[in-house]
Amino acid sequence: MPSVVSSQQSRQGSQDSDNSKPEAPHTLTPNISLGRSSKLTIASKRPLAEEDRNGVSKAPITTESGSKRRKLTPDPDTNDNVSDDNEERSNRDTSGEDGARSEDEDEDAPHDKEVVIPVAEEYDSDDSEIGMADSLDKMRKTVEEIPHARGAIVRVYMENFVTYNKVTFEPGPSLNMVVGPNGTGKSTLVCAICLGLGFGPEHLGRAKDIAEFVKNGNDTAIIEIELKGSPTDEVNPTIRRMITRDGSTRYWIDGKEQPHRAVKQLMKLLNIQIDNLCQFLPQDRVVEFANLGPVPLLRETQRAAAPREVLEDHDELKRLHALEIGLEIGLEHDRQSINTMEARQKNLERDVARLRERQTLQEHIKLLVNSLPFVEFHDVKKHRADVKQQYSTCLAQLEQIRKEQEPQTKQIEQTEDQLKGIKAWLEDEKRDLMTFEHELRQEREIVNGLKKDEANAESDLDNLINSEKERKANIEKSKEQIARHERALADDPGKLDLSELNDKINKINGEIRASRGELSAGRASLEPLQAKRDERQSEIEQINKWISRMKNIAGQRVEALRKVSPESFTVFTWLQENKHKFKGRVYGPPIVECTVKDPGYQAEIESLFGPGDKFAFTCTSKGDFDTLMDSVYGDNRNGKGLGLSEVTIKYIEKELGEFPRIASKDELSSWGFDGLAIDFISGPSEVLSMLCNSIGLHRVGISKSKLSTSQHESAKTGKRMTKWVAGGVSTSIRRRPDYPAAETEISSYIGQPQFFKTVEADRRLIDEKIQQQNQLKAEIDEIAREISTQKASFGGLEERGSSLRAEKEALNKQKEDMQKSVNRYQKIRTILGNELQKLEDLERSGKGFKNKVAKQEAHALQINMDRVIAAVKLAERVREYVAQYGAMAATELHAIELSSNLQHYNSWNQSFKDRLEGKKKECEELKNLEKEIASRSAELRDRCRSLIATFSDEEKEKISENHSKKTVDELKAEIQQEEVRLEGIHEGNPHAIRQYEAREKEIKELRDLMDAKMADLDKHQTNIKRVRNRWEPRIDQLVGNISEAFSRSFEFIGCAGAVRIKKEGKDGCDFENWAIEILVKFREAETMQVLTAQRQSGGERAVSTVFYLMALQSLARAPFRVVDEINQGMDPRNERLIHKRMVKIACKKHTSQYFLITPKLLVDLDYHERMKVHCINSGDWVADDHVQDFKKYIEAARQQAAGA
Repeated sequence: MPSVVSSQQSRQGSQDSDNSKPEAPHTLTPNISLGRSSKLTIASKRPLAEEDRNGVSKAPITTESGSKRRKLTPDPDTNDNVSDDNEERSNRDTSGEDGARSEDEDEDAPHDKEVVIPVAEEYDSDDSEIGMADSLDKMRKTVEEIPHARGAIVRVYMENFVTYNKVTFEPGPSLNMVVGPNGTGKSTLVCAICLGLGFGPEHLGRAKDIAEFVKNGNDTAIIEIELKGSPTDEVNPTIRRMITRDGSTRYWIDGKEQPHRAVKQLMKLLNIQIDNLCQFLPQDRVVEFANLGPVPLLRETQRAAAPREVLEDHDELKRLHALEIGLEIGLEHDRQSINTMEARQKNLERDVARLRERQTLQEHIKLLVNSLPFVEFHDVKKHRADVKQQYSTCLAQLEQIRKEQEPQTKQIEQTEDQLKGIKAWLEDEKRDLMTFEHELRQEREIVNGLKKDEANAESDLDNLINSEKERKANIEKSKEQIARHERALADDPGKLDLSELNDKINKINGEIRASRGELSAGRASLEPLQAKRDERQSEIEQINKWISRMKNIAGQRVEALRKVSPESFTVFTWLQENKHKFKGRVYGPPIVECTVKDPGYQAEIESLFGPGDKFAFTCTSKGDFDTLMDSVYGDNRNGKGLGLSEVTIKYIEKELGEFPRIASKDELSSWGFDGLAIDFISGPSEVLSMLCNSIGLHRVGISKSKLSTSQHESAKTGKRMTKWVAGGVSTSIRRRPDYPAAETEISSYIGQPQFFKTVEADRRLIDEKIQQQNQLKAEIDEIAREISTQKASFGGLEERGSSLRAEKEALNKQKEDMQKSVNRYQKIRTILGNELQKLEDLERSGKGFKNKVAKQEAHALQINMDRVIAAVKLAERVREYVAQYGAMAATELHAIELSSNLQHYNSWNQSFKDRLEGKKKECEELKNLEKEIASRSAELRDRCRSLIATFSDEEKEKISENHSKKTVDELKAEIQQEEVRLEGIHEGNPHAIRQYEAREKEIKELRDLMDAKMADLDKHQTNIKRVRNRWEPRIDQLVGNISEAFSRSFEFIGCAGAVRIKKEGKDGCDFENWAIEILVKFREAETMQVLTAQRQSGGERAVSTVFYLMALQSLARAPFRVVDEINQGMDPRNERLIHKRMVKIACKKHTSQYFLITPKLLVDLDYHERMKVHCINSGDWVADDHVQDFKKYIEAARQQAAGA
């Protein structure tokens, strides 16, 4: 029967009450049943203690039991261990010391004092009567004689930790089963093991802040863990950790304060791996272990069950394989680079050959050019001697020409002298003739002037006769006018008297004024009625406009604009009346100008708009923008603006096409979107451009359906879309420009559309407006009747006024006619007087007409006589001029003859001059040429001397051949020919040779580098093979052993399971992705399938997880293992079988320490003498008596069983 050792714990009660005493005494009701299969069930209850009522908690009982199992019929699954167990029991001393406390201990002992509770040994009904105390001693000694493995937990002490005040646990060396109801503090022990050994809370899956593990109301918490040391250690190492409320931590090892790294080094030395889920599996990380991927599972398995060098070999293989891949990639890149460079070299070979041929030609041309000065110097020297000879000959020829020219020169001089005298006489004669010609022109002008005077005299005579005829005709006309006017004056109207007529008119004016006053008073009484009628008519027109607006969507939106943003409505109305002030169109707010194409998307589209976007006015030019700004925001006191402030005006320069879509429709569909926001809204392109610029319509995704998780992540990480609306939720992603990786996701539900919704006009409101309109029309009719009634009262006044005005008009016309008659008589008298004066003037002007005619005729005759005399004189002077001109013409002919002779003489002499000048020029040119040749010769001589100093012997020899065999022209022709050849060879890439040689060097260096990499690759591959040959068999054996134990466990419950290693990559060389695959089969008809979180149920995964951990138990190299509530989700049958299997494996010899935490315990479970059960009791009904005699419970259980 298992022995139970109790460690007292003190917990703070959560229930406070008054100070009254309990009504019933403390009771303890044990319920213990014993059976053939060594089963133990303990239940304890107690009423609320007095101390609990006062706020002081009594310590709940924690019992620890080690179990030694004896069966009448051995279990077939444990046959292989029966002999070992018997042998072990036969060699074991059964007379161990009694560790139980005396039952006489003081009950008032402090609650935090450790209490050991003795429990009687289990025995079968067929056993002989054995003393209860002896059985307990034997059982305790059996458990205590099993040694702890190095690194196993010997003791755990907690103070002010989570729910514990003080508690001490003393785990056994094999299986430790910690049981108790939920919330009693089982997992707190797990937390204490993790934190007490220097690991962080992240390995617990619970609170991340270490300060949260300090019990409420305390400043510090203490965890002290004693570990089993090596045989050579004098004392076991003890780690103590103090946690403060502010989150700081201090460590002590064996009483000496140490840094955290010292604790970590000790854990590494003892191979304690709390961060390995295969060794340490707390309650909150069970699911994490079940979901642990195959690749990390292999690593955790190696850490838990293989020597450290196996995992190190695996890490080394991964590192070497990564290096191998890097080298192979580098080699492949180098091969490609060499192939590329060799292809380029091949392409350059023709350029290189052509450049080398070009260089040869250039060198040959250079040699020819260098030879040119020497050949030219030889030719120049020879040419200089020839020029000197030519110059001497030229001088002799020049002298001969001068001698031949002398006789001809004298003849020319004589002729020139004779011609000079004649020309002087002709000049004098020409001047005399010019004077003569001037005099003749003057005399001719006198004759012409007299002729003109004669014509004028005759014209004046004709005019005098014609004017007389006209005077007589005017006299007759004037007499006729006088007679007509005298007849008109015969009817004299007499003196004009208008007094009587004026009196009548004045009287009528008085009557009209009186009638008008009465009529004005009557009309004034009508003005209020007319104003009221006009007001009602205006109201009817406003109602008509409102009804028209409400019967269309745009009108509804304008009405909504008026209600929500009165200032924007004011600007919208003002724009309709002032369009002429703008060059382009100014668009109203989007809620008026735009519509949503599909009503189903109205809520999504409207959710994108901010207040400034809904009511924004859009200008398409900067001038219109400024005009609207001044008109809207200007001060209305001076009449320059509306004086508004809450109006948004925007100016857009970009066209809609300048806002590109972020994705095609197919891409958006693959991301889960129905389209972009711009696809669902229509309106003027300028307004849509403004919205794209303002709220990014072209970048916002829209979907009626909710995105899947993968679609949501794709949209979030795609970077192109920062906002979308899907499934009624608006999501925005904000990223900081300076930290693009830092992003904030904001989501909110969208509301119902307010402005874009399509609704029918409210019929009730329209009916009310129509009723109001009918009432106004009735009022107008009533006003019209009243106006008619009042008009009837003063209708006679209007008729009287019309009659008086007609009478006045007739009198005024009569007056006007009388005035016109008198005025016409006076006007005719004036005209008659003027006409009589005109007749008198005409008759007086006709006197002396005959004398004037005679005088004019005599004047004309005198002019005619003067003209004849002047003409005769002019004819005589012309004859004198002709004689003088003839003499001059004869002399000119002689001068022409002499000039012709002189020209002949000069022409003949010019040939001599030309010959002379030509010869002079020739001599001068030969002289200058000789000087130039001498200078050129000296220059070439100096150049040749300087060039010779730079030539090699070979060049000197070749130049000497050119000097002796070729002329300058031949040499230049050859140079030109070679240059033509050079031009025929295109230069192409001028750097081809340099590139070719540099690339050759680069290829060689790259090949050397590849050889080095190949050597490194061979070295790495050799190392991989060496390490793999050492590692792979060990990992295969390890996984094989795990698979064998795993399979046996599954066979134990009638199922099948296996563990295999999955070797990835070509030839299994992708060591990074080697993995462990767990294969299970829970039903007969199924095949073995890989264990996944999707394929198997939660209970099946739990069973598989437990069996895998159990398979590791016999192989584990860790000193202890912790599993918290792994049996959750299992059905009772599997839980019972798994418990039995776990007890068998965990209690074998030479296995590591094992902690199994569970909140439930089925009845009729199997136990083992190596296991130790820790029962944690906590609650209001725990007995105050912390020292309990379990023998009484066992006896009571036997009696109960016997009675049954």
